[in-house]
Amino acid sequence: MKQYALVIKQDQLSHQIASKIKTQLDAIMEYDQENPDLVISVGGDGTMLLSVHQYLSKDVNFLGVHTGTLGFFTDFRKDEITKLVEAIKNDCYHLLARNLLEIKVKHEKKEDVYFALNEMRIDYGYTTQVIDVYINDELLEVFRGNGLCVSTPAGSTAYNKSIGGAVIYPGTPLMQLTEVAGIQHNAYRSLGSSLVLDASNMIKLIGHNFEQVYLGIDHLSYQIKDVDSIEIKIAKKTINFIEYEEKSFVQRIRRAFING
Repeated sequence: MKQYALVIKQDQLSHQIASKIKTQLDAIMEYDQENPDLVISVGGDGTMLLSVHQYLSKDVNFLGVHTGTLGFFTDFRKDEITKLVEAIKNDCYHLLARNLLEIKVKHEKKEDVYFALNEMRIDYGYTTQVIDVYINDELLEVFRGNGLCVSTPAGSTAYNKSIGGAVIYPGTPLMQLTEVAGIQHNAYRSLGSSLVLDASNMIKLIGHNFEQVYLGIDHLSYQIKDVDSIEIKIAKKTINFIEYEEKSFVQRIRRAFING
């Protein structure tokens, strides 16, 4: 890797840490905000999502420095800058390819394509959503509730976890469909639990009232109109994260959610 860029959370501490990183890295790499090989996110998981979407169209590696409140994507703490620079200088790391979701929002005469690292969400809190859920064009259920979430293994520890979804080991090509406040009584029934699917499957959502709902793509939100259907599958494209052998998945979970 020869060029790097920084994406920085907008607070004083993150800017101070980014300045220290740049001072040390400039001795061995060129700073190039437009065409980097390495993108360093300084902040928390929200900053990493910003980084990924900013450089989604480019072939880059991502590395996180934790200064925020949650750092599941971030491998280094703010007091480990020298260690970070030495690791990059000596190629002392490995790459983890994380799967993305490909989301196609189909209209009568066009389709919009989005990619998500964590999840896509259909949500509208003021009106019950009625959504036909298909798996590979076969009807699974007619869902009634606030909305639906489809997450990647990376996103399984984010919004998906807060609505009762399972945590899935990273690097596995799986997606998880989880309900948001589904209605369950003797008139209406849905699965009522998360459904985990592999890369051979496609989820299709057809809404009975999609005119006022919001489509969430990671940290982004879009109001969608005149939608025929939404198709979700595991994308062929992946995102490479720089990670270190001594931090296992169990350690990451403990650090993020249990021990701090």
